[in-house]
Amino acid sequence: MKILVFSDSHGAYSKLERAAALHPDAGMIIFLGDGLRDAERLFEGYPLLDRVAVKGNCDLGGIGLSDTYLDEQTAEIAGKRIFCCHGHKYNVKFTQMNLWFRAREKEADIALFGHTHDPFERREDGLLLFNPGSVAQGSYGIIYIENGAVLASHGKI
Repeated sequence: MKILVFSDSHGAYSKLERAAALHPDAGMIIFLGDGLRDAERLFEGYPLLDRVAVKGNCDLGGIGLSDTYLDEQTAEIAGKRIFCCHGHKYNVKFTQMNLWFRAREKEADIALFGHTHDPFERREDGLLLFNPGSVAQGSYGIIYIENGAVLASHGKI
């Protein structure tokens, strides 16, 4: 399963769309907040793909979509448990420890987050912490899950 991971589009829909178009073999899209309007547009263009989306700190005020999405979500995907959040509620700009503990609490194999706009990947004690970076700044994530193995990388547009 190939999963595209996006965060922090902040209105840069054309970059989000361009990145998605580079991966016609993707089976899923995960959006980690701060641009839910962009994510909704993208989902309309890829109605057959599975999707997960959570709201970010910039999605909270008055856009009409914030009640539709949760702050965090855990999903079982291709035999792996994936915890998704924007990251602002776990102070990820300062430390990933709060996120790490929450993902452990959720028994996750992978914890996905955004908010910092910086691509990040770290494996620790069987948990992958992964930030795709900001698609508005040209960065996104690609995760492959196959036969129990998880490969993660960052794409650029």
